Amino acid sequence: MRRVLVLGGMLAVALTSAGCGASSVVAERDSGTGREAASVPCEEALDFAGLRGLPAGASEAECVVAGALDTYYDIRIRVPRADFDTWLASAYPGTELTARCVDEEADACAGITLDPPAEGGAVAIDVSVEDGEGDTALVRLRPFNT
Repeated sequence: MRRVLVLGGMLAVALTSAGCGASSVVAERDSGTGREAASVPCEEALDFAGLRGLPAGASEAECVVAGALDTYYDIRIRVPRADFDTWLASAYPGTELTARCVDEEADACAGITLDPPAEGGAVAIDVSVEDGEGDTALVRLRPFNT
């Protein structure tokens, strides 16, 4: 399978986050789309994106989904920045993070177009990284299907 990467700012979707293991509907609506967001197991979100797992050292994983005609997942993790950079280079070779991001809180970001789409349905993934204290970063992976 060949993946073509398109880098740069893509649609930024800010979803309300809740616990990873639950499946109840989050009380708030996604401020970007007005859709209800639901907590989902992170395995579901990773499958949608065609990912086999999270980066080494990832913790505090939270995953939600929102959608009507379109589907958006929001995968949030804390991870040592070096571990994330290694994982990103392995999962999506050639992807370069940039500081020109739509998400104002992001220190780095990338837009990845999946060609062909992931078996789970995603056609693209927005990536944003907020550098935290020490070497840990808050990483958001946002796969979507339109």
